[in-house]
Amino acid sequence: MYRRYHELHRGVSWLLIALGIALVVTAVLMYLIRPRGLGGDPAWLLWPGVVFVTFGLARYMLTWAISRVAYVQCTPRNVKIQTPFMPVVFSYSRVIGTRPTNLSDVFSPKKQKGARRAMLEDLWGETVVVVDLKGYPVSRQLLRLIMPYLLTPSGAGFVLLVKDWMALNRQIAVYQERWRERTSKRASPVQQRY
Repeated sequence: MYRRYHELHRGVSWLLIALGIALVVTAVLMYLIRPRGLGGDPAWLLWPGVVFVTFGLARYMLTWAISRVAYVQCTPRNVKIQTPFMPVVFSYSRVIGTRPTNLSDVFSPKKQKGARRAMLEDLWGETVVVVDLKGYPVSRQLLRLIMPYLLTPSGAGFVLLVKDWMALNRQIAVYQERWRERTSKRASPVQQRY
């Protein structure tokens, strides 16, 4: 999802950079070859141009970094979703189950509006892994703020769009089964032989 976010905002960043360069070049040309009758200070174009270039580059680098930082990792103890802002970790005890499904089945295209629709538009046919949970590890409001496209619309759960959804689904199932085996061994009384 974060890579899609970068793709959507990349064009705006390049447009800001191009506009800034045009303003800087115009200011430099005005300074170098200013006709005598032309008044005004070229700095009025130079500084906004520098601001546009700086803002465009910063915006591009930020969205690029955000798209590269995010990942999902299964470990024997828990699942870690690394968002650009903070990791979200939940144990297998919270997992009710996983189900692969189309993104359009989770987020109905008819119900999406504006920026959210633009974000999801090219992804409707993609397969996602929905991890249904007993509850979120942190507050739902915080999760909505840092990862709005990763929460199921109803109930508690994460919508994980990864390159290899089959491998992720398999990993979660295997680790969850191992977790069940470990916890059932701890819960059952130890039998002693005489």
